[in-house]
Parts: sequence; structure tokens; C-alpha cells
Amino acid sequence: MSALEKVKFDSAGLVPCIVQEWSTSEVLMMAWMNAESLRRTIESGETWFFSRSRNELWNKGATSGNRQKLRSLHVDCDGDTLLAMVDQTGEGACHLGTQACWDVAGDGAERCLFGDPSPRHVLAELGAVVAQRDRERPEGSYTTKLLVGGVDRSGKKVGEEATEVVIAAKNAVNGAGTDELAEESADLLYHLLVLWRSAGLDFRDVAEALKKRR
Repeated sequence: MSALEKVKFDSAGLVPCIVQEWSTSEVLMMAWMNAESLRRTIESGETWFFSRSRNELWNKGATSGNRQKLRSLHVDCDGDTLLAMVDQTGEGACHLGTQACWDVAGDGAERCLFGDPSPRHVLAELGAVVAQRDRERPEGSYTTKLLVGGVDRSGKKVGEEATEVVIAAKNAVNGAGTDELAEESADLLYHLLVLWRSAGLDFRDVAEALKKRR
């Protein structure tokens, strides 16, 4: 039996599909698929869903421009739920304008029923904030100043922060503890994200490079 034959549609001919960002594993949204939208998703390489309220097929991003390029599609062990791994483009997956419908590490914190965002979500949200600053360039923003300065300015800061990380690491092994190293590492990661943005590099490209080395 092929993977496609294992998909179990409910009595209405639908199956739920969880959509996850390929590069960060962030859960973006959930929507329904029927047999036709599933077929179109596989054939087009973009996500297609079925709207229960409108009783029609819809292509994610067709009107908003926030499209989802399909990386892989999986069926769960029971065959009654799909998982789509995608490259989310545009301003995000949620119709409210956030990266994810849960927006775990951002404004959606007010909808959190329990617990804190995972480190993965925090890093993903930081990348989204850097991208937003690049698009909007708000006055008075430190990130905006770095982006305006381009690769030269952000690159200089990465060099400085990298040196401070090494110093903090040496202090840690000499008994100073790891708090300083954590703070300096956070600074380095932030400035590295800005440098990537200045140079036109997406985190997905870094993920691809890491994947090839596994």
C-alpha cells in the first residue's frame, strides 16, 4: 500500500493537515484537505485546502501572496492526519498577519494556556522581527541602523560579538559561570541574523547547508 492510499478521509471526505515551517519546525497552521486539494498540493508543490465554510478549494497565498512551497508531505501512523512541511513566504501563514496562527513567541503569548515558548520558537520569532524591521525600517530602531549600514556595519558587529563570546567562554571555564557566555552568545546570534538579512541570506539556506553535512 502506498503512503497516499493510507490517507483516511472522514465521513465528509476531509482530513486535517498540520502545516509546519521546514527550516524551523514551527507549527504554522491547520486546515482541511479533501482528495482534490491533496492531489493539487502534490502536483503543484504548493498547499491547497478545502474551506468548509465556503465549500470550495483554496490555494494558500493566492490572494495574500503568503504562499507555501511544499517541501514534503506525510501521513501519520493512523492515516487520519497529514503533515505538510513548507517554506512559508510573505508575511506569514496566519490571516491576522503573524507567522503562525499560534504565534507562539510573539503577540500570541496572550493566548498561551500554559508554559513558555521553546528556544526554537524564540529564534524563529527573532528572525521574523529582523525581517520586519528590514521591511518597515522604523526610526530609532537599533536593528534599522544596522540594516542601513549594510554588511559592513553588521559584519563589524558580528566580529566584535564573536570575540566577546570567546572571552566569555574562557571566563566560564575559569570559574566565572556561564551566564556571561549565554548573554554574549545571544548577542552574537542576533547580529548574525542581521548580517544574514543584510547579505540576502535566508535561514533556510543555512539549514540546507547543515543538512548536506549530516
